[in-house]
Amino acid sequence: MTDKEFLYVGYYRDTEGVFVLKIGTTNDLARRKSEHTRNYRRAKVHTLPSDAEFQYLWKIPLSKYNTLRYEDSTKEAWKVLNIGQYVRNDRFVLTKVPEMVQVKIRKTYTIPLPV
Repeated sequence: MTDKEFLYVGYYRDTEGVFVLKIGTTNDLARRKSEHTRNYRRAKVHTLPSDAEFQYLWKIPLSKYNTLRYEDSTKEAWKVLNIGQYVRNDRFVLTKVPEMVQVKIRKTYTIPLPV
């Protein structure tokens, strides 16, 4: 078992073409991507199309405590900035996709979003 976890930012476009952004943590990026793809394909709202996959935009290894702490602080910052509608499972539904989002740890990481 590793003592490092990943803080990641990922996205998908739902069946209506709406951009859905997610921040999360995992100790296994491949497994978590597979879980997101499977689960979002079954979602009742903001469903992932059957021919698409959840995609990572950015990731960084940190301690488990820090991944959870920075995930929470980033979600709160994104809510304050009103980047999109927050839905359960740490997803943000973006009707207007910004050029980038930011994650602040010790420094600020700028993550470009695909338009």
